[in-house]
Amino acid sequence: MDQRQQIQEVADLREAFVKLKAEHKKQVDLLQTRVDTLGTDKGVLEERSKKLQEKNRNLVKENKDAVEKLTKIKADSDKQLVESMKQIKDLAADRDLKAKQLADLEAAAQAIVEMVEDGEAGNKTLVERLREAPQRIMSFLSDTSRQYLAHALGLVKSFWPAANLVLIGDGLAEGCSEEKFFEYVEEVKPITDKIISGL
Repeated sequence: MDQRQQIQEVADLREAFVKLKAEHKKQVDLLQTRVDTLGTDKGVLEERSKKLQEKNRNLVKENKDAVEKLTKIKADSDKQLVESMKQIKDLAADRDLKAKQLADLEAAAQAIVEMVEDGEAGNKTLVERLREAPQRIMSFLSDTSRQYLAHALGLVKSFWPAANLVLIGDGLAEGCSEEKFFEYVEEVKPITDKIISGL
């Protein structure tokens, strides 16, 4: 190989080296740019990570507070439920007692009404019939008293047919005090009992 060829070869190698060096520098610059970008991205990611960690801590705290609050609400609700169930049980027992009392009262009212009614009740309710009962009882007592008194006066008349009983309708005999009248009443009570037992 002659000198010219050697120079040319060196020149070619030098040119190739320069190109290679330029290519290498370009790649190094690209890598440096990439490293810089990654460094920036890393900073952004680290900041974002810090924010997410902070947010996560806050969420954990909030969730803990919420869980504690919900636990307290559940405990209060359970307590209220127990109290409500007890009240319902007490009310049910009271309702059953009142229902029994009402049934007993209705049966007693029915017995009173049937005792004083002289015919069919028609379409009247038990309450309407019961409202009429005092008047019927008074009428019944009046009729019964009239019958007993008539019976007693009839007995008197059977022993003294000539006795004028009209004067009895005017009240106490003239000159008879109330005290003396009550003595007479007490005196004839055993006779009255005997007469009534014979009816």
